[in-house]
Amino acid sequence: MAGTPIEVFTNSYVVVRMPTTTYFHYDGMPFVMEPESGIKRRNYEVMDRLQLEHAEIFTPRAPYDGKKNLFSPKDIPSATYTIALGRKMTVRVLMKKVSVVSPSDVQKLLRRRSPNDTSDSSISLTLLQLIVRQAPNMRHNFPADARSFYTQHNARNLRFGLTALRGYFQSVRPVLGKLLVNVDVSHAASYTPGPLIDTMMMHLDLRNPRQLAELHPQQFGQLRIFLKGVRVRMTLSKMRPRPISDLVHEAGLQEFDRDNERCSVARHFAQKYNCEVRFPRIVGVRVGKTAIFPAEFCEIIPGQLYRKKIPPDAQREFLQFATQKPHERMRDIENSVAGQGQLFDYASSDFMKEAGMEVDTRIMSVRGSVLSPPKIRYAGSDIPLNIRPKAGSWNVVGRRFVQPRTLRFWGVAVFDDRAPEHSVKEFITALIGNMEKAGMNVLNHYPPIMSGSTANPETTLEAVGQRSLIRKLVDQLPPDQKPHPQLIIVILPQNAAECRRCVKFWGDITRTVSTQCVRSPKWSSPSGRDQYCNNVALKINARLGGTNSILDTEAAGFLETSMVVGADVGHPGPGAATRPSVTGLVASVDPFVSKMTSIAAVQRPRQEIIEDLEKMMIEALQGWQEFKLDPKVPRPPPKHVIFYRDGVSEGEFRQVAEREIPLIKSAFVKMNIPPPLMPKLLFIVVGKRHHIRFFPRSPSDGDKSGNCPAGLVVNQHITNPNYDDFYLQSHAGLLGTSRPSHYVILANEPNLNPAQIQMLTFHLCHAYVPATRSVSVPAPVYYADRICGRMEFHCQDGASLSDTASNVTSANEEIDLEWWRQAFRPTRLNKSMYFI
Repeated sequence: MAGTPIEVFTNSYVVVRMPTTTYFHYDGMPFVMEPESGIKRRNYEVMDRLQLEHAEIFTPRAPYDGKKNLFSPKDIPSATYTIALGRKMTVRVLMKKVSVVSPSDVQKLLRRRSPNDTSDSSISLTLLQLIVRQAPNMRHNFPADARSFYTQHNARNLRFGLTALRGYFQSVRPVLGKLLVNVDVSHAASYTPGPLIDTMMMHLDLRNPRQLAELHPQQFGQLRIFLKGVRVRMTLSKMRPRPISDLVHEAGLQEFDRDNERCSVARHFAQKYNCEVRFPRIVGVRVGKTAIFPAEFCEIIPGQLYRKKIPPDAQREFLQFATQKPHERMRDIENSVAGQGQLFDYASSDFMKEAGMEVDTRIMSVRGSVLSPPKIRYAGSDIPLNIRPKAGSWNVVGRRFVQPRTLRFWGVAVFDDRAPEHSVKEFITALIGNMEKAGMNVLNHYPPIMSGSTANPETTLEAVGQRSLIRKLVDQLPPDQKPHPQLIIVILPQNAAECRRCVKFWGDITRTVSTQCVRSPKWSSPSGRDQYCNNVALKINARLGGTNSILDTEAAGFLETSMVVGADVGHPGPGAATRPSVTGLVASVDPFVSKMTSIAAVQRPRQEIIEDLEKMMIEALQGWQEFKLDPKVPRPPPKHVIFYRDGVSEGEFRQVAEREIPLIKSAFVKMNIPPPLMPKLLFIVVGKRHHIRFFPRSPSDGDKSGNCPAGLVVNQHITNPNYDDFYLQSHAGLLGTSRPSHYVILANEPNLNPAQIQMLTFHLCHAYVPATRSVSVPAPVYYADRICGRMEFHCQDGASLSDTASNVTSANEEIDLEWWRQAFRPTRLNKSMYFI
């Protein structure tokens, strides 16, 4: 491993005694409940009752995952068991053994699997997760298979009917030669427990319960989406908590048939519970198909996680709550496992004891190294810019762009009615100054400035675009060049998501004009204006086709003849079953990985394999061909394709390797690349959704934020047993605890050694155009991720596509993918950096 050696802590714990018990597995179709329940909570209730009523068979207790996986340390006879739930419901459980998990099966997880081994090891891992998680989760009233549990301790009210909770994540991770338990602090939003009326009012920002009787249709729909599926307890009876199936207008006045007469809900509650309904005209809830409860008699039970997108106004507070300095996070993790108030208490778990497992309660220490950053080269100086050790950033004051662009036709559209005219002019003057200091040629120092309405931004944008075509500058163009607006600066108010969507659709799709949005208070603050203008200038020059800087790296020779690709799939939010997933691919076309071509498409929701990858790669290779270094000489194909694939979970590695790599190779063939010139593929999966963290052993080993330094790489002790992989923390810390990225190599045709791949990957994290600091993933991966987040900018009716706006759809609704493919319009700005 190259670089400076370093020892760091990581939030993992070694399993020092492996399971010695054999488990009998009951799974799949043979395991049947009648009537069948798709609700885990009911399944747990059934299995808990089953194990209590038949204690002679289920002692010791059998770990169960709430679905159809049950593991017993005893060989339970196949039989049908009948369980009574309450006075009216009987459930039949048919159990049949389907496999046996022995200690030797667990040991297989720790050895590198043969390429010809197609056996499924997931059942062994499922068993281990249940053994480790079951006791702590049950102790904190969370499902046995939940990856995290949360407590009400130190909870924070986010308003909007939401509460931020802190909890703990735990997961068993097989690595080469041993088992680890990965433990991390976790944060989640939950529905605020307590009186339902209070949560309703908080969500809609109301002051009086009677306002719930006067809701606009939009408010009612918003509340309905928010509360559907939330479990409530009826305060007047001992009825078990049940989920809300719908909302009902004027719940107390609704009538139903009772004893051959019509009876209102308010009258029913007065007679049955001797309790007056104080607010009969406000919204109430329907439970099941027919039961209606007034909201004043309902309480939201604690611990229900909010799975949808957190409202924008609550996100900042949630992020503040979830941000922990590295030493605080590590202290909380250590205390949860081995401290006085430990929450996991693995040593006392009956499930762990029965399995024969034991966990070392000392946090793990691993060896790593800190890689040297590249140098950054700007124009006008033979001396490249050094990046300060540990800092992960560099200062561009006095530096000029490598390839600055000329800005002729541009204007300013102001949609912030609080923006004074003189402040806008001062900002534009400062921006021009920064662009020119960086070497850009700004031919119009007095661009047209027009104000407009956020309700109809297109009219103003059209007018600004027309007025930007100054006659004097148009006359200077060559006869064969048609004048076209190059850029419109758009000044937005602080909260203007819909206006921004309209601006981007107009610029990216309708008119093919680059738009640069700026918002208060960043553009209007005199104190940080120079730095902000410099950042905006970085984006503008790149959007116009310029090159800001280039990497001065040992990998430069390799990169000159390589295409670097980033690809990702963005999925719709929970409940949005009729919206597609978005695929994004970004590929470099120049020798410096500074100019990109991009492709975006839609596909079936939540499908991780990129269906159109062959077509997208063909377009990327055509973009490579079109970018000719010498107009007279045809450009040869890239010698190497470095493909970084984002968003793939560990269980999908084999599927991606078997399906996506052949699609890439097929694109090479369909481009008629001769066999001797066929590009060699380096295919790397980039993982960000994991819970591995690193902590410096002493403050002197960290950066100024307390995190491990930028360039930390770890490729032993905690890595995957079946693939070559490494963790790289490529960015310096800002707030909270930095998350390293996990890189898994699925194909390495160029035969680079691990140190070369690690260095190449780290240096590409310094090529992100809008920043003067290293970022968490290689620049093309970051770009692909941004493209996948721009779904609503590609469709005319984009406002209805956000996660917060979409209605919750039922599971049996089908997506009309062809309709979406027609609605999703690609941009003709795809050969410029429109997405930054």
